[in-house]
Amino acid sequence: MRTFPLFLVLVAAACGWSQPAAQTMSAAPANQHFDGKWWSTTSSEERSGFINGVADCLTWSAHEQGFSATPEQLVDKITAFYEEHPGSGDLTVVDVWRRVGRKSSPDGGITPHGETWKNPHWYLDGFWWREAGEGERLGFLEGYLWCMRTHVSAPSEKYSKAVSFYMERIDAFVRGNGSSKANREAIALILRRYQDEKNSGNPR
Repeated sequence: MRTFPLFLVLVAAACGWSQPAAQTMSAAPANQHFDGKWWSTTSSEERSGFINGVADCLTWSAHEQGFSATPEQLVDKITAFYEEHPGSGDLTVVDVWRRVGRKSSPDGGITPHGETWKNPHWYLDGFWWREAGEGERLGFLEGYLWCMRTHVSAPSEKYSKAVSFYMERIDAFVRGNGSSKANREAIALILRRYQDEKNSGNPR
């Protein structure tokens, strides 16, 4: 009688966090140009995560105004723009974002599911990471790291490893910290734990 619940536990574990991201998802290379060609071939989950990651970085690390829209507000507009402008494939997703409208709400706060978040990094914390699909987590890091490399002048944080490396580390951190307080930490702040060593050519 006690083997059935144990079987369910094992199945749930296997379905949830069983494999490292490097084995299940193929992340874009560090020099990936996130443009219309990439957008047209990637999944809706990855697009959604990318918008979240870019918005987080542009707002809180690059300190640019007007990038607080949610994926729900943007993805369809960006897709429509690329489809209606066949020659726009070389434009980056951020370039198209600027064209289709950057403001999401009068107060500039990102508003998922009708909620307004004014705290740094909004709702993009450990709880969000737990609920997000693997494609969303991958897209978030692709967007965030691409923004750090291309839109943050003289960044104090450097990330030279593959996206899969950071996915695995954040997965492990979130899994290992089940408390409410730990999971309220922003993903951007968790990511900082795995940045390259400062004043050294050797990454962690």
